[in-house]
Amino acid sequence: MNATADLAYTPICPSLEKRRALFAAVAAQAPAGNATEFHTGMHMPAVERTLAKNQLLALPDENLTLVCLSGELWLTRDGDREDYILGPGRSFVVRRGDEAIVQALRASRVRLASA
Repeated sequence: MNATADLAYTPICPSLEKRRALFAAVAAQAPAGNATEFHTGMHMPAVERTLAKNQLLALPDENLTLVCLSGELWLTRDGDREDYILGPGRSFVVRRGDEAIVQALRASRVRLASA
């Protein structure tokens, strides 16, 4: 975890069961038009993505740093009791095995870089 992320408890997904249901739903919808995914093996210096409000982003199973360039992001990880809200300039380090999902709370721009 990166200390520059704001810790937040959110009613969006308060229980472990609901989080697991969210991960299952995102995995099932990944090819759909409202979800985006990165494939494992992403070894680019940095990738930038624009997300529409409420769009989901399934993060790859890689060590990477997520940076919110603009907008506002909600990040949740399977097994983590906390959720994270990232505003412009905030970052979060995701480790291999984290099973993390990001949702744009507003139209946002993100950068993913290998950690």
